[in-house]
This record gives sequence, C-alpha cells and structure tokens, in this order.
Amino acid sequence: MDITFDTYYTYSQLAERLAWLAEQHPQIMQVKALGKTYEGRDIPLVVLSNTATGPDTDKPAFWIDANIHATELTASMAALYFIKKMAEGYGADPKITRVLDEVAIYVVPRLNPDGAEWALAEKPRFIRSGTRPYPLTEKRDGLHEEDLDGDGRILQMRIADPTGDWVVSERDPRLMIKRGPDEAGGTYYRLFSEGLIENYDGHMIVPAPPLQGLDFNRNFPGAWRPEGEQHGAGDFPGSEPEIRAVIEFMAAHPNVFGALTFHTYSRAILRPFGGKPDSDMDTDDLWVFEAIGERGAALTGYPCVSVYHHFRYHPKEVITGVFDDWLFEHKGIFAFTVEMWDLATAAGVEEKSKDKKFMDWFRKHPVEDDYKIVAYADQVAPGGLVPWYAFDHPQLGVVELGGWDNLYTWRNPPHALLEAEIAHHADFALAFASLAPRLAWREVMLTPLGAGAYHLLAVIENTGFLPTYVSNQAKKMKAVRPVRLEVTLPAGASLLGGKLKQEIGQLEGRSNKLEVTFGDSPTDNRGRAEWLIRAPEDGMLTLKAIAERGGTIIREILLTRK
Repeated sequence: MDITFDTYYTYSQLAERLAWLAEQHPQIMQVKALGKTYEGRDIPLVVLSNTATGPDTDKPAFWIDANIHATELTASMAALYFIKKMAEGYGADPKITRVLDEVAIYVVPRLNPDGAEWALAEKPRFIRSGTRPYPLTEKRDGLHEEDLDGDGRILQMRIADPTGDWVVSERDPRLMIKRGPDEAGGTYYRLFSEGLIENYDGHMIVPAPPLQGLDFNRNFPGAWRPEGEQHGAGDFPGSEPEIRAVIEFMAAHPNVFGALTFHTYSRAILRPFGGKPDSDMDTDDLWVFEAIGERGAALTGYPCVSVYHHFRYHPKEVITGVFDDWLFEHKGIFAFTVEMWDLATAAGVEEKSKDKKFMDWFRKHPVEDDYKIVAYADQVAPGGLVPWYAFDHPQLGVVELGGWDNLYTWRNPPHALLEAEIAHHADFALAFASLAPRLAWREVMLTPLGAGAYHLLAVIENTGFLPTYVSNQAKKMKAVRPVRLEVTLPAGASLLGGKLKQEIGQLEGRSNKLEVTFGDSPTDNRGRAEWLIRAPEDGMLTLKAIAERGGTIIREILLTRK
C-alpha cells in the first residue's frame, strides 16, 4: 500500500494505512482505540514498542497526539510520518531500534476525527474542534461560514461599501489591503467569510459565534475556566469524550514521561506555562524544558518559546485548560505543543526567534510582507489566492467571492510542501523519546554464607537522561511512586534481613547535570539494597525493580547449596 505525504488523508484512508502498517510490523506496532468520538468513531491509538522486550506498560512511555483542532490536518500527517518511520526503521536504524526495545510510544494521529472529516468533506465545514453544538443548540444571529457555491472552498466575501475598511491593492487585484486612517475618495469594501447570515435584517452583518463552538484544547483540567471566562472550554473539564479519553488514558498509564502535541501553525515549539510567567516554574524544571526545547529547535529549525511570554493571542489575556499545561502542572510530564507550518515565515517575511511576539505580526505588519507572501504562494500553491468573482448571494444579492483559500495556504502547507515540513518533527520526537529514564541492573551478587544462608546485593541505576521522577513538579504533586525492589522467594525460603518489598527513593539521570563549565558528577543515579536469606532447599529467587516512569526489570537467581 502506498503511504505518501503529498496529500491529506480522510479518516477511512488514515485508518486503512494504520492497519496495513500494523499488519506489516506486528511485533513493533499495534492499533487500538483510545475511545469514541461524539459521532461514534474510534479514536485511533497506535502503540509502538518491541513486544519481545516486554509489555508497553512495563516500559517508560512517550506520548504524541495530533489534529485536536479540526482543520489542523498537517498534524495528523506528521504523526503518521513518525509512525511509519519508526515501524519501518526498526532493525535498520540503531536509535529507532534501541528506543523501541526500551520505550513504549503511544501515538494518537487524529484525536478529533469528527472535526477533521468536516474539514476534508467535498463541501467542507470549518470548525475549531468538535461537532457537538455548544454552548447552545441553535444557531445564533450573525454570519456563519459556509461553502455557498459548492466549489469545495470557503473563501472570503467582499461587498463594496463607502465606509468599508479594505481597499483593492493597486499592485495585485486579488489582494485586499487595509484602508489608511485618513484615506478617502476611493472604492472601499467590507470583508467577511463566505457564508449565510442567520436572522438577517437587511443591515447588520456581524460574525456569529459558531454553532460548534468547542475548543478541545481548553477542556483539560489544568486551570480550566468556564465558558464565561474562556470560549470553547466545555461544560466541565473533560466534558468531551475525546478529551475524557485522553485524561483516562493518562490516569491508567503512569509510565508516560514526555509528550508532544502536534498543531498548526506558526513554526514554533511551545512550552508551558500558558497562564503564568517562567518565574513561577521550578528553576531546574525550566532548565530541562529549555534543554529539550533547544534540541527540538536544532532538529526542526523552529524556535522553542514560552506560551505566556511569546505566544499570547492578546497581551492581557491567557489561555488555560490546555493539554501541555495540564500534563506538566498536574503530572509533572514534560510536554510541548508543536505549531507546524507558517506561510509568512515560509515566504521569508519574518524570522522567528525567542524574542519574537508571535501573534503581533497578524495584528500589524508592513504591506510589503503581503506582497512577498502572495509572490511565494503563487509559486508553491497556484490558486491559493483566488481572483474575485461575482456570486449571487441569496441574502445580499451580487457580492464577490475570492481571496485566500485558507485551508491549504495559511492553515496547512500546500500538498507539495507537506513532507518537507513534517519530516524533521519525527527526528525531534525520536530524540525526545530517547530521554526516558531507564532502569538497569548494575550488579546483582549472591554470596553463600553456609548452612543455607545467603547474602544478596542488588545495585540498580538509571541509564536515562531524565530522573525516574522526571521533574520536580512531579515530586511536588506526588505524581510518581519511588523506585521499589521486590523479592519473590522460592518455596521454603525465608528472609533473615531486609524486606520483600522496599522503596529506595528516586534515581537521578543526567538532567540535573547540565552545567557545562564545572560541576561534579555524583552517582546519584544509583540505588542499592541488601537481603539475608535462608533457603534450606535449592530454588529460584526472582528480583524485580520497578520505576513507574523508568520501566520494570527482572532478574532470576538460582539459590543452590552446591
């Protein structure tokens, strides 16, 4: 089966390709259902891990989700690209092989199948997230987006009006630019989305709140606020079945240590917090966030920035109830949002940096930026900026439709540019997944003492970058149990010293040793325990070490009097 990355797959096409990949790589990949959507579709969950080295729940785990927002189709294709690369790379690529031997990766390539199907329909409908009517069950007054002429696009609609705030560009008649504050005496227009007006009175045209007003990425428990404070939040945290499925999965899988959530657009890697400054974050955790983000920036070319400091939609407003904030604040999991693609930066009109306020450009920029973007779009997405044409609107009479075909210019890259845009994100995801805490036996020594008595010494170590607790925030929230050792004795044996089950605390990794000039390297990644055992008969002893986010390892030891 062909799996190409110059197109955007529907739900059935995506499901078919996931099933085929799983059939080709059964030891490495399984496809399950995370839950059901509002419309009753299965939410695909891909488990990537070598089953021969143990069950996924006994390994540290990494999470990827995509396409939580309906029109952000690039994200699901990036997740599919990663899945394919991992499944096909096992056994050929040493890093992929090592990660899949030691780590479980959970991928939800399309968290919002219902909304994505609407976006990909022959007559598309563009919504933020889910298809459930919210917060009301009936349309409110005003303009609702719709593909009026059935051409498979939702364009812009312009109406000549002497009080309008837009004017036709003298350099390109397809492009509308803002009217100057003191400009007069010309032909001016009002711009709207293509659509119909609910309860039109012949005069008032205002954008209506959408009937499907949910934003799934405001429905997570972290600092959740109700609709009156934040649009799209849902009736309560986890009120939507898609988000509740994620919440329940995380509760059932304490082995998850890190996460990426794929979105569009802005070409940026975003990190918590969204609702408060960096000064409110534990400093050591902030340094780890920055270290991981810098690795992501090196691999993708996207800068890593704080949402609060660089990515607010309004300088006096914050967003809450989002996935990455919830994972970090409640569970201490390092989580990032990756905003893929950006037409403006692809056209070369601006350089993104850590000091850039990403949303400011959309509010104000030089008109020369627009011309540069149009010239670039004409090269890579012919027809992306549509010439204006007359249309007999059923309510407004003759208007003109045209402007940007937003879905495959601004919201997602043109088909021919898709693969190049998403490929490097698989590299970042693989690098991030390789940072898992991982338990290993350093030494297991059984010393016979005579008369059926033995001394057992076990030394374990964390060979990973992250500590077994992952973050200081996780310790603060008591989100991770201490590392524990369990001994199972053969029949007839007994303990003379030590405990069958004992906790030895947490094991550091290398993330607490980021100093590049000086700094000690203590062996704080190791732990030890000892037992005195009496075993009058030969038998097999089982020693198990368990770290929720560092995996489970087992050693069997033969007790013999010979």
